[in-house]
Amino acid sequence: MIPLPLGYCWTMAEIYAFPAGVSAMTPHMQQSASDNSDRGVPAPDVVLRAVESVRSMTPRKGVSYREIAVPASMADYGIGVQLGIEDVSHCTVGGWLLLLYRERVQEAWDSHWRCVAFASVTSDERRVDDLTASLTWDWLERMMTGVQEETLGGTVSLNQNTSFGTLARYSTQERSHGCELRVSWTPVLGPDGSPDAAMQIDGWARFLQTLDDNDELEEPNID
Repeated sequence: MIPLPLGYCWTMAEIYAFPAGVSAMTPHMQQSASDNSDRGVPAPDVVLRAVESVRSMTPRKGVSYREIAVPASMADYGIGVQLGIEDVSHCTVGGWLLLLYRERVQEAWDSHWRCVAFASVTSDERRVDDLTASLTWDWLERMMTGVQEETLGGTVSLNQNTSFGTLARYSTQERSHGCELRVSWTPVLGPDGSPDAAMQIDGWARFLQTLDDNDELEEPNID
């Protein structure tokens, strides 16, 4: 973790990861730091702007945020966050999102940037059927914002687990049903070439919250 400069206080945990030896500090922050030692090679400005976007975002109520590492094999720079949904009614809901940056444009992404995300919901009450996958994907498409629509792709996996033996004896959920989503997309970029990273993270957190109870979903608010 990169040490915080004196005088800076951010509204949420730092949920990003940089390659070793690379500074996440802007020139202004470097000037303000009490430690004037070498802080490594500065990251690209577009990456720093994405980081600042995350640092200044307001955490969504009912969501826990935790930094996770971005594998070096996936990107040159990245922001990684694990999300947990709190106070759910009858489900266990969680997921993560990685915002990836490659210094060379990736043909498959048609961009320097790519979002990769995962969502999981498990319930002992809600059942899944043949329509669950398509309905879940349809809802995902309606919820997504800041996405180049033609680049959105992924899978929806359904599962059913039944406990036996000692697991059934001590488990509170003898039978559970689950749904997992693995999704990736290219984010819309601003004029400066960087995505609204905070909006990407908040949008995925909002989608995860809606997985708790599909009967009470609100319409997406597209500004």
